[in-house]
Amino acid sequence: MNKQAIWFIVNPISGGKKVHQSIVQLIDNQLDMNVYSPKICYTEYSGHATEIAAEAVKTGIPTVVAIGGDGTVNEVGKALIRTNTALGIIPTGSGNGLARELAIPMKAAKAIESLNTPVSKIIDVCYANDVPFFCTAGIGFDAHCAEIFSKTKGRGMLNYVKVGFTEFWKYKPLKCIFGASNYEVFSITFGNASQFGNDAYITPTAIIDDGLIDCTIINPPSAFQALSMIGQLFNGNIHSSELSENYRGTKFKVSTEQNLLIHYDGEPLQLTTNVLTISISEKSLRVII
Repeated sequence: MNKQAIWFIVNPISGGKKVHQSIVQLIDNQLDMNVYSPKICYTEYSGHATEIAAEAVKTGIPTVVAIGGDGTVNEVGKALIRTNTALGIIPTGSGNGLARELAIPMKAAKAIESLNTPVSKIIDVCYANDVPFFCTAGIGFDAHCAEIFSKTKGRGMLNYVKVGFTEFWKYKPLKCIFGASNYEVFSITFGNASQFGNDAYITPTAIIDDGLIDCTIINPPSAFQALSMIGQLFNGNIHSSELSENYRGTKFKVSTEQNLLIHYDGEPLQLTTNVLTISISEKSLRVII
């Protein structure tokens, strides 16, 4: 029987050196070598994962597995959109939003074992202007915190909470035009999936393959209201908050007076335009769940 080629793209920074070394060892021990012929590829710079994944597509590799966090998953996945190559995930990041959304095990050993009996699913892909995202994208406080977090040394949920607490007191509401209305918002999030990561459900009714984008607008909260909303975020009922506005559609447009800072799948990005258009491409990415 001919073995099936499978490429693993490893972000050596995500999770730390010991983590990715142990995962490579687990691949040797637990991947069914009677079925697969694996290749391990290490990323060396930002965007390298996309280049490797694109090469895998050209080579006709059936499955490419991202080993890393949401940023690595996004880099790999964007090269696989509308191709026959499936995306697998072994999560090692801080949030692991797409892996959690697809019920992929958080433990590397179990995630690898699931590759031995793969089940595939075709999901939607959303775009922030021309930038693809698989879970969430948005503007306001979340984008601001993503930028600050990207410049800090520490990773993990605790460090993100520290950033959020510190920045909350400094942050001023963002003036924007959403649809035909003027707003001063705390944040606007567009969800292909239901969560940011870490089971923080910002667009809790979003379904990743329904052809629709969910939108949650959070109006500026007081400190007391913000504490209450944190609980609602993790309980999956943020949409019931009195400060939350919720919409669903296939296209959204937001504009501001200045060029926009956005986040997409947890990554910050400074745009060179003051207009953000969110769109969706149905059934565009095959994933292993």
